[in-house]
Amino acid sequence: GENDQLLMLGLSAYTWWKFLHVVGVIAFVTFHGVSVMAALRVRKELDRGRIATMLQLSGSSVTGMYVSLAWLITFGVIAGIQGDYWDDGWFWISIGLLVLVIGEMSAVARPYYQRVKEAVEVRPSGVPRRSDEELEEILRSRVAVWNAAFGAAVLLAITYLMIFKPFQVF
Repeated sequence: GENDQLLMLGLSAYTWWKFLHVVGVIAFVTFHGVSVMAALRVRKELDRGRIATMLQLSGSSVTGMYVSLAWLITFGVIAGIQGDYWDDGWFWISIGLLVLVIGEMSAVARPYYQRVKEAVEVRPSGVPRRSDEELEEILRSRVAVWNAAFGAAVLLAITYLMIFKPFQVF
């Protein structure tokens, strides 16, 4: 069958599931990298039009980010089942870290960027919704730096867990 053909090529089904998982990780980092770079760059910008453009660019990568996140989760779970890692601590810690970072980004990053987006909006009368001082105060927040550092740290931790597989069996 199909598994026999894969084995004849020297590849197990697990290897393919793991490959598809890593492809999802690469796609996720690529799409999400657009948002991270925009988030860090927007902190230094004062022109409302440029800020709005960077936020739109960031927003344009969101669909790809969520699709690749679903892809990497799906194939990560399948690879975990195929690799018989279901009972291993590193597998569950990785899932827990992913849930933690998704929760943090939803609770902290999303509301922050909603505030930035609102702050750069200009009313039909031509008057900005927020003063230049209010916009600067919002942009000086450490939220973007915190989220970038936190996301990178979690990504490195999950990478470590996947490669070195500590806590193999509870």
